[in-house]
Amino acid sequence: MRHIKIVNIIGCLVLIWATTGCKEIREQFPELPTFERPAPPPPKPAQSPTAAKIETAIYQQINQVRQEDGLKTLKKNDRLAEVARRYSQQMAEKDFFSHTGADGSNVADRVVAGQISFQIVGENLYMGTNIRKPAENAVEGWMNSPGHRENILRPVYAETGIGVWKKNNTYYITQLFLRQ
Repeated sequence: MRHIKIVNIIGCLVLIWATTGCKEIREQFPELPTFERPAPPPPKPAQSPTAAKIETAIYQQINQVRQEDGLKTLKKNDRLAEVARRYSQQMAEKDFFSHTGADGSNVADRVVAGQISFQIVGENLYMGTNIRKPAENAVEGWMNSPGHRENILRPVYAETGIGVWKKNNTYYITQLFLRQ
C-alpha cells in the first residue's frame, strides 16, 4: 500500500514539475530530500611539461597502433586524463603498483569518483625506473602483454586518458579507456 502512495506522490511531482517547475515543487513539498552531486575534484594538470609530452607521445603511439590494426583512433578525454594522473600520483606517493588502489578502489570506482559515466572502462598501468624513453617502453610493454594489448585493440573503446607521474627516477603511467 505504501509503495502505491509513493508512486502516486512521484506521479504528482512529475505533473507539478511539468506545469510549474522544480522551485515550485520545493515550495509545495519542503520535506522532500535534496540530492546534491558532490563537486568534482579540482583539475589535475600534467605534473610537468615533460610528463605532458610523454602523455602526448603515448596517445599518438596508441592511436598509430590502432590505425595499423584497422581501428578508429581514440579521442582524448581530459577528464579521464585527470583520473589517470591522480591514480599515477597515488601509486607514486604511496609506493605501490596495482590495479587495486591503496584505498581498495578499482578502475570503475576511480572513474565514477571523477564523475565520468561509461558503458565499459579499462586500464593499463606501467612503471619503469631509470628509463630514457618512458612512452616507447610503456607502449611496447603493453603490446607484449596479452591483456594490455587487448585493451589497446578493443574496438568498443572510443576515448582515452593518460596520466604520467614521476617520483625520483620512476615513472608511473596510467592509461584509461572507455566508451560512454
